[in-house]
Amino acid sequence: MSKKRMFRVSAPSGVRLMISMLILIAILLGNIMRHHGERDVFYYFCIIWSVFCSAVFIISVYRTYVMKPGLMEMDQDGIVINGTEINAEAVACLLINDDKKRVIGIKPKGRKLVPLKLCFTFAEEQTEAIRQLETWAQEHHVKICPKYYPALFK
Repeated sequence: MSKKRMFRVSAPSGVRLMISMLILIAILLGNIMRHHGERDVFYYFCIIWSVFCSAVFIISVYRTYVMKPGLMEMDQDGIVINGTEINAEAVACLLINDDKKRVIGIKPKGRKLVPLKLCFTFAEEQTEAIRQLETWAQEHHVKICPKYYPALFK
């Protein structure tokens, strides 16, 4: 494998996450409005939780709609995604979901979660890109785990 293989990648769609965060924010704001006169622990907990949900919503909107697609390069040493290089020896496994628009997560050794910067979808030539990625994984003895999307975070 002497030549570098390059593919355009983008952040996975966060529409489900955005919808769930909006629902949570609406419920929390309803609780805040209802308990406005009582300033107890539950009131402040709802405020803190709604700020957290708002931050998650904003990050998800940014990753889904604002972030521009980047590049992924596969070569002999490892994989480079948007400037983040990970060696083949440092990869615990590749997680690939079985959805229509496949989400790929590269889980580094010693990590419980897949970092957001190593979670992506292929912007174009999805079938060919996944085939090339699976070939790269087999050549470097990296385990491939076909999983559903939430398993990227196990």
